[in-house]
Amino acid sequence: MKKFLLTAIMLVGLSAVSKAQQGRVGINTTTPAATLDVVANTTDNARPDALLVPRMTAAELSSKDDTSGTYGAPQNGAIVYITSGTGTGARKVKITGPGFYYFDNTVPEWKPFVGTSVATGYTNVSQSTAINKNESMLVTTNVTIAAPAVATSVAGDKFRIVDATGGAGFSVTGVHSSTTTSPAVSGSALEYTFISGAWYCTSL
Repeated sequence: MKKFLLTAIMLVGLSAVSKAQQGRVGINTTTPAATLDVVANTTDNARPDALLVPRMTAAELSSKDDTSGTYGAPQNGAIVYITSGTGTGARKVKITGPGFYYFDNTVPEWKPFVGTSVATGYTNVSQSTAINKNESMLVTTNVTIAAPAVATSVAGDKFRIVDATGGAGFSVTGVHSSTTTSPAVSGSALEYTFISGAWYCTSL
């Protein structure tokens, strides 16, 4: 019995060494075809088959990214899924909502996978003193922003401002006097819609 157990242990050890030497890891397969090969188990419908990358809010990623040395050349190409929020600071300026993002150390900055970060119908633009309709502007310092001209706006037009000022806030001119002009919390966003001849804040 002892001889049998010893032989089995040796066989398992040799198999593990063999796989390690191949430099491949297989899940649900004994013949991995790449460095990591995950094969779906199609016979068990009660078990989800998927690959889950680290999930966190934009604020949680910012806390990590703002720690010197956390993300650098060794993390080039790292992937995360942002569950909510928008990025703050130059390295996170392109984090504008839920979606997949990867770290590009050549800039360095976090970039979205195509089609995951831009708010529907918007074009991302840098901070300025004026914004056009259908634009989403990330604001990093206290600034006054002019809304699109009323004369050239039509019902349903929109624009969006994302607050990354860290509490400094911003102001918007050319909007209805009763509308909100600055988010209550840094990291949130304001969306304005043109209604009945004036710009109103419709989302906070």
